[in-house]
Amino acid sequence: MGLSGRSLWSVALAAGLCAGPTAEPPVVEPPVAEAPADGFGALDVLAYRLSLDVGPDSAAFRAEAEITALIVEDGAERLRFDLVGLTVDSVTVGGSPARGRRDERSLAVELGRPATTGDTIVVKVFYGGTPEDGLIFKENIYGRSTVFADNWPARARYWFPGIDHPGDKATVEFRVRAPEGWRVVAVGERVVEEEPDDGRRVTVWRTDRPIPVYTMVMGAGEMSVVDLGSLGCDAGSDSCIPLTAWVFPEDEEGAAQIFARTAEIVAFFDSLIGPFPYEKLALVQSSTRFGGMENSSAIFLFERVMQRGSVDGLLAHEIAHQWFGDAVTEREWPHVWLSEGFATYFGSVFFEFAEGDSAAAARMARSESSYMRADAVDRPIVDVEPENLFRVLNANSYQKGAWVLHMLRRQVGDQAFFDGIRRYYSEYLHATALSADLQRIMEDVSGQELGWFFDQWLYRPGYPQVEVRSTWNEESKSLALIVTQVQSWPAFRFPLEIEVVGDGFEERRTLWIEGSESRHDWVLPSAPSRVEADPRNNLLGPAEVAG
Repeated sequence: MGLSGRSLWSVALAAGLCAGPTAEPPVVEPPVAEAPADGFGALDVLAYRLSLDVGPDSAAFRAEAEITALIVEDGAERLRFDLVGLTVDSVTVGGSPARGRRDERSLAVELGRPATTGDTIVVKVFYGGTPEDGLIFKENIYGRSTVFADNWPARARYWFPGIDHPGDKATVEFRVRAPEGWRVVAVGERVVEEEPDDGRRVTVWRTDRPIPVYTMVMGAGEMSVVDLGSLGCDAGSDSCIPLTAWVFPEDEEGAAQIFARTAEIVAFFDSLIGPFPYEKLALVQSSTRFGGMENSSAIFLFERVMQRGSVDGLLAHEIAHQWFGDAVTEREWPHVWLSEGFATYFGSVFFEFAEGDSAAAARMARSESSYMRADAVDRPIVDVEPENLFRVLNANSYQKGAWVLHMLRRQVGDQAFFDGIRRYYSEYLHATALSADLQRIMEDVSGQELGWFFDQWLYRPGYPQVEVRSTWNEESKSLALIVTQVQSWPAFRFPLEIEVVGDGFEERRTLWIEGSESRHDWVLPSAPSRVEADPRNNLLGPAEVAG
């Protein structure tokens, strides 16, 4: 039965949403991921069409890449594409033979004439070999041969030529020839599955939505497909999103149970943020590097996913990525929190709806603790681009990024926050964004100037460490609160909630904190028996009361 997500947001509001991050970045030992080579400013790739032949007997493959690109710079005489390793047999431009020049990082294609802005160029590259990375040929945990693409962050270049950078999104079509007993899954919609010929079968998957290159993936091997329901497939609906699990045959029996909440999670985000952005959603058990990878419409999950007691948190995180990271993509790597911080936060928002405030508060506390123990706290969220791009997977991008959204929500209020998030999503749907774009929209929707907020939380390191000294004056019946920031980083600006409990009363007040030290006086009925700072954990960092 299909689930309609349109009514869930009202239910979520009634449940009382609170926030907190969930999925952690995977622990990996990655190779160095090179940044893109210079010289790509001349073109904007519009579409990839990748045809490849794979099988179980070798890690080598043969392929053809057709790249349709728009020229955006007058006078360009060559186009450069990321490509590492592999052997290029020939290149054509517009159907005519062309010259290709190789170096260790790229393929330069000679156009034969200066191009003009607005020209559309079709380049075909015929190539193959044994990839060093990116396209993984290996036996799975059951000894079965598999082939899975694993592009993040900039590893697509190891198996097809392109602009291997999140700022250049494009559509993609995969035409995969594989053994008859294998099944092929990829991003987008399956448009062709031919009858076997000479023991091999061609399957074609295509998406007409522009997606980042790091999510352009395919997988092939002996797999079973399990129905997980659908979204919007009720009678009269103008869209229908099938939900499936692609698992190794040995794990087929338990798939429906372990992925049971998939339709619920998809429907929630469809209701909260906007319509699901792709043609389908497949959860794929895969032999790749990460615990979960949010490839657009084809989430790849680790091989032993079926042995986990629960993967609901992982699913919520990766499904949230379909909206943030995939449909709306960070334009530059230092802004990857717009992907990982958003997925971490909104993954937790689902559990806030599903399990209540206490569960969300526990997740938030775990995230805070994890961030403060990390070695990333001395660097800002939006930092210089690292030489090894895997280093953007850190506690700043995930946990602190989620906390920034949590505190932004508290700053502007639920209505403005979620209205702003929906506008941000709709404005940059199938495009790319930077942190300044989010700030602009949030300022416009909330009517608040938020430069100070984004500056201190995104572009400066650390967090506030707050100490509160309380002194009761019996004569004036007033409580004096001295609030001091004791961290080594510069002082932050923030609202600090104080709760006081005494004989027959319980009161809360929000203090506005600026500077290293400030005093606040509070008239009360009698001396409080308890004073607590930040009782609902709405501020990143410790807040302790003495006195």
